[in-house]
Amino acid sequence: MPELIKIAATANHKFCTPLMTLYVSILEQNSAVDFEFFIIDDALEPLDHRYLNTLCQQYTNCKKITFLRVDPQAYRKAATSQRIIQAAYYRIDLPETLSNESRLLYLDCDMICRGDLRPLWRQDLHGNIIGAVEDAGYVEARLDKMNVPHQKRRYFNSGLMLIDVAHWRQQKISQRVKAFIAAHPDQLRYHDQDALNAILADRWFVLHPKYNVQSRLIWREQQHRQPAEERRNEAARQAPVLLHYSGYRKPWNQADHHSAAAAFNAYQPLVQKLKLKAVNQTAHRAAKKA
Repeated sequence: MPELIKIAATANHKFCTPLMTLYVSILEQNSAVDFEFFIIDDALEPLDHRYLNTLCQQYTNCKKITFLRVDPQAYRKAATSQRIIQAAYYRIDLPETLSNESRLLYLDCDMICRGDLRPLWRQDLHGNIIGAVEDAGYVEARLDKMNVPHQKRRYFNSGLMLIDVAHWRQQKISQRVKAFIAAHPDQLRYHDQDALNAILADRWFVLHPKYNVQSRLIWREQQHRQPAEERRNEAARQAPVLLHYSGYRKPWNQADHHSAAAAFNAYQPLVQKLKLKAVNQTAHRAAKKA
């Protein structure tokens, strides 16, 4: 029986196509693996649901898609910006919402899969609550600025989190992160990511950067202070498993001919084919009812 990997995300109407593209890339790159997807529905439109549900019709390894709801009132005072909306915080509740799962892989919508996810899914977290990749901005000083006690000066990017659900719930991480958000709204320069780092400081396993190759790393905007880590960064650039279009530069918003954007654009014919299929099915059902 194929391995079953469980992946969660948050999406609104604007990010339906990027999320669909991510899932197509995952299913195409991992044909020997089964997947179950959980999507926190931030006001997706009915047609968005139909678009995403065509994945289970097209791919035998897409076993199930479940749409979830989160109570937005818990985050009504959370710091937001033009780029980071309130829905970005909803990932914090995933381990509580999906309490029956043992392990969960959270992925941001603005990613593309380029390889096998099984080694990541099987990764031993060595007693840590999550596995994550260091933020490519190398802003470890954030912990000092937030007055967070810590031993390791590392700060992770929350766009990918491999979560030990039982451990997370046992330590009441969701509740503690939300309490930090409520108590320190003016400190959250990097929004939910700051709050997650504050509560999970020294309690996350450092994954290889190939599992979250962020824009700063793609574009060589910054080097790691440690030569050994920069060598790992170069290995990640050469053989990425998950590309992450973090920041403002998105391949679907502008003409971008860089190879990283090409990885996203290569899947658009498949995505558009699936969308057309959903539209035709909707029209057929409407005609039958008429």
